[in-house]
Amino acid sequence: MCLELGGKDAAYVREDADIDYSAVEIADGAAFNSGQSCCAIERVYVHEKVYDSFLSKIVEELKGYKLGDLNGMNI
Repeated sequence: MCLELGGKDAAYVREDADIDYSAVEIADGAAFNSGQSCCAIERVYVHEKVYDSFLSKIVEELKGYKLGDLNGMNI
């Protein structure tokens, strides 16, 4: 089966997913290159059984992201 989403670059978190790993990878996939990537994650579908735990983990992960000067580049 193929899920065509018109290039909207979705991620799906199943009920048996490793939530810690998923949160880290999805945050990176969405924020990589400030989201200015043709394959940056634009939407996330999360199974209702793990929604609350995933939301907590991804918020925690994204709070660690910092904007600022990176190697002389004003980000």
